[in-house]
Formats: sequence, structure tokens, C-alpha cells
Amino acid sequence: MPGPDADRSLPYSVNPMKKLLLCAALLAAPLAHADASHIPYAYTGTAATPAQPREAEIAALFDRWNATLATGDADQMTALYAPDAVLEPTLSNQIRATPADIRSYFVMFLQGKPQAVINYRQIRFLDDGAAVDMGVYTFTLSKNGKAQKVQARYTYVYKKIDGEWKIINHHSSLMPERAS
Repeated sequence: MPGPDADRSLPYSVNPMKKLLLCAALLAAPLAHADASHIPYAYTGTAATPAQPREAEIAALFDRWNATLATGDADQMTALYAPDAVLEPTLSNQIRATPADIRSYFVMFLQGKPQAVINYRQIRFLDDGAAVDMGVYTFTLSKNGKAQKVQARYTYVYKKIDGEWKIINHHSSLMPERAS
């Protein structure tokens, strides 16, 4: 006759403490495996230039933005943005919603001599005069004389104003999981 601690569904007796430990081990195993095997995804390489001409035109707007970074001129950077643009910058908590605020961000940001490479991109058209370019870019910044790579997700919303493409919204945020 089985004792009071016996599990009647098993052909043998299992101590309740052992059963508890076994259940805990079985429940914890997937979590331990997930933590040990999770490696944050990192985008590498350079995104191809789109083959479709309209998309290539929008992709070229980033090239213009990146070339303007190289000038080190905050006024030229600010001129790429519409007067009512919003900038949610990569390296600042402060959202910039006026030309003066956007300029002040670039005064600080340009000190790092940034240059960017698009690693991944998707371009969408909202209509003939509005487009979105979103993806991942990697900045090379100079910090204390040393090159530092910073990868971020981005979204540019462009609008054609008086025949010229302007940035009306630019969001850039560091990747939440850092690849080593």
C-alpha cells in the first residue's frame, strides 16, 4: 500500500519535495536557455540603392543629409528641415520642434564629426509629395579622439514644399539591445 506521500498516478512513490524541485527545474529550463542563447541582432553592411527611381530619389535625400553632416555646419543641417519639423534625436532626450532647437542639437551632434551608413531601409510613399524612409543606420562618431560606432533605428518623413523635399519628422533612437 502506498504511503501518504505517494502520487497515485505514478507506478512508484515520489517525494513531494522532489516533485516540487523537478517542476521548478522543468519550468526554469526554457528561461535559462533563452537567456544563454539570446544574442541581440546587429545590422551589418550597407543597404542597396533602390532600383525604382522614385525610391532612389528618396534614398538620395539621406545621402544629401549625410553629406551635409560632413560640412560640420549646423545651419546647413537645419535648412534640410521644414520650418515646422520635429526632430527626435539619437543622442538627446529633448525633442526639437523649432528651427532654433534643431540647430542647437546639430551644434552639439556635429562636434562628434558624425558620418552614417544605412544598413537596412524601407521606403514608403504617402502620396506624390510625401514619403517615409525608415530603417537602421550606423554612425561613426569621434569621441575623445577615438572612433565609436553607434547603431540606431531611424524614420524620416519627407514632404515636398515649394518643389523641394524637406524633412518634416526625423526620429532616431539607439537600438534597445546592444550587440557586442
